Amino acid sequence: MTPVRVLLFLALSALVACEHGTRSPDGAAPPASASPAASAATRPYVLHLPPGLDRSKPAQLVVSLHGYGAPSGEAHAHALGLDTLADEQGFVLAMPDGTVDSHGSRFWNASDACCDFDHSGVDDVAYIAWVIDDVSRKVLVDRNRVFVLGHSNGGFLAHRLACELAPRLAGAVSIAGAGWKDASRCKPGAPVSVLEIHGDADIIISMGGGRVFNRQGAEYPSTKDTMAMWLDRDGCGPGGQPAPAPIDFDELVPGAETTRVSYRGCKDDVTVDLWTVGGGTHLPHPSHAGLVALGAWMTAHAAHGR
Repeated sequence: MTPVRVLLFLALSALVACEHGTRSPDGAAPPASASPAASAATRPYVLHLPPGLDRSKPAQLVVSLHGYGAPSGEAHAHALGLDTLADEQGFVLAMPDGTVDSHGSRFWNASDACCDFDHSGVDDVAYIAWVIDDVSRKVLVDRNRVFVLGHSNGGFLAHRLACELAPRLAGAVSIAGAGWKDASRCKPGAPVSVLEIHGDADIIISMGGGRVFNRQGAEYPSTKDTMAMWLDRDGCGPGGQPAPAPIDFDELVPGAETTRVSYRGCKDDVTVDLWTVGGGTHLPHPSHAGLVALGAWMTAHAAHGR
């Protein structure tokens, strides 16, 4: 990992934003007093186009969703190496910013458990839907290859977006996130592929469930229950199919530490997948091989026929 990425990861791991405004060439931040119903079009995001993008051909779109307190969506995506992966694999990368709370930290209103601690009610589902629309106005986007990929608070939002924007998504990737504790709140309008990547040594968002930062308030479900919710929503068959061999997803954990299980037999050929990072903590440090595997998962899960 480069020194720049190490520094960015250290900044993100503090879970405290280091700036109190938002910036982007694609929008301006709304004032702090803006109502939850304020137009999503006033929110910012950064768009990364890979070198040599053929604008005459539909491109895959990945919307990256940062964790709570990240400096910005762009910094977070760079820290994970998503911009490098986009350049290598030729997909378009959108990097939106969450709004800033009373503690000066960026957040997403993803679920009752995480992480709108001020109860602002900001509509981040509408915002991300607008981002997808706006990118599609700028670039020819393949509507069968639109993915959301989030970490922590962003992982929670990825699950919510899969619940509420499923007809528009090929898949949702959550790293160290969780779905709704009340599974009845997830009502996807179509089957959608879901991948959860979680470290079994994560004490911030535990695989066993709990409360974010041990605060008073709503609980988030266990990884097992989150997976069960998606198996039910996607109508998947019983039993997971392990991948042939573990992979090295986190470069700070020795060896091939990540086991992959895929649940198939789901509606419309979608899958529900769980990658468990043995010894992995809340903040992953994806290896190049891990990023390539992630890219391969998205490539394999295009929503054909929509």
